[in-house]
Amino acid sequence: MTTLTKALSALAEFCQQSGSSNAITFHRGVEREALRVQASNGRISHQAHPKSLGSTLTHSAITTDYSEALMEFITQVHPSVEGVIQELEDIHHVVNHELGQLDEVLWPASMPCFLEGNEDVPIAYYGESNTGKLKRVYREGLSNRYGRIMQCIAGMHYNFSFDNHFWQFLANYKGRENLTTAEQQKFQSDSYFALIRNFRRNSWLLSLLFGASPAIDSSFLPSKPSSLEELRDHTWYGPQATSLRMSDLGYQNKAQADLYVCYNEVDTYISTIKKALQTPYQKYQDIGTKVNGQYRQLNTNLLQIENEYYSDIRPKRVTRSGEHPSAALQSRGVEYIEVRIMDLDPSSPIGMQASTLYFIDVFLLFCMLRGDERLDAEECNKLRSLQQQIAAHGRDLQKDFDFGHGPVKLADKANNVLEALEEVAHFLVSQTGNMAYLEAVQQQKEKLKDASKLPSAQLLQLCQQHNGYHAAMLKLSKQQQSQWLAQPLSRQLLQTYAEQATASIAEQQRLEAIEEMPFDDFLIGYLEPQ
Repeated sequence: MTTLTKALSALAEFCQQSGSSNAITFHRGVEREALRVQASNGRISHQAHPKSLGSTLTHSAITTDYSEALMEFITQVHPSVEGVIQELEDIHHVVNHELGQLDEVLWPASMPCFLEGNEDVPIAYYGESNTGKLKRVYREGLSNRYGRIMQCIAGMHYNFSFDNHFWQFLANYKGRENLTTAEQQKFQSDSYFALIRNFRRNSWLLSLLFGASPAIDSSFLPSKPSSLEELRDHTWYGPQATSLRMSDLGYQNKAQADLYVCYNEVDTYISTIKKALQTPYQKYQDIGTKVNGQYRQLNTNLLQIENEYYSDIRPKRVTRSGEHPSAALQSRGVEYIEVRIMDLDPSSPIGMQASTLYFIDVFLLFCMLRGDERLDAEECNKLRSLQQQIAAHGRDLQKDFDFGHGPVKLADKANNVLEALEEVAHFLVSQTGNMAYLEAVQQQKEKLKDASKLPSAQLLQLCQQHNGYHAAMLKLSKQQQSQWLAQPLSRQLLQTYAEQATASIAEQQRLEAIEEMPFDDFLIGYLEPQ
């Protein structure tokens, strides 16, 4: 009996004895990013964030990420996939009706539209409070360090946590009954870190099955890399790529390439991040912090703030006002994990399918229960290389890759993992009666039988049909908005989001009316180690 099978059997017995399936209730929320572009030509919007949608500083559901034009939609936490999807649809419905009046649409893909250089990308503005200025200066730093174009890449982030009943099961299963509050916190954090380690060992599968960024507009890079070929009008693509977003052509950060972030326990993870926050970096020192009265970045260290560290998954804890993420983790432990590897699904008007979320649920339960082996630096580096190799060449299912024990055909390895995931899905169906878990896994197995069903292959087909990447995605964005505009908005939904927008603007005004310390002093206090 495998480690996974043994754990699933014990979890089934726990559910039966407790007479409840609460131990397999998952809590999840989604963050979806999307560029606003002009409907007429697909160029990035230079208009301010629509005031009718509220304040990007204080609105809980509709905000911006790096650029003023890069919208971000954030759902609440839901105990069902359907709850997440419904809220995301409501947000998109409201936003598309507003954008329709501005002759704008949402870009459906992860890789951006045509961009005419860095200055074509407006940096997000959050008002004149110190908190708003901090967010702006941080983005100025990203611009000066990495360029604005790279920051226009969009994705879907999946926030996930287990129910308290699951933690009761896991503690019992691992012989850790009657834990004190502090011991329970450490146990939960250690378990989430075990999940993260297993996620990193298997996350290549997500890039293979859900990667949808095999092509870019040629304006994304200054020159065509030898790894890419030309396809139609101003379109470069990877002949076998699944996710250029997750390859070395996507989120590039050579300064962090040698930063070994340990995922073996909370304390070492935090100490590694804190060291990067305090380590000067010569290239960033050359940029300067405040020059001629204008901030160029928050500081000259390897990381300005913790969020600058790029990772395909993060341990998370909701922070209190003014609290650093690492301080929250250290004092109260890991509360949930954030999956950041997922490309947007261009075929969906909300950027994702419900079946994808069900698959991620299965995948994360698999990662939690399959073991807790530690990661060393050598394995970390090999996993990073493997992830990038499959992002760049994963549509070649017959190609050999080294998964740690010598070359293995990609299709064979993927099928092996999917068989384990199918075992998890069968378990979830047996406990919940919800067939969606199993259907989600079986849907992915079909992609391995026919690579043309991979989202990356389907996007390339659209590029071929519609004269290149930019034209294809613009056509798709218009079609999706037409679908939203064809659906009448309920008065209740309009009123709900109008009230949220009004309240968020009032809250920003309240923050700006408070007499605050000078921003220079505020920044010094904010950057002090916690």
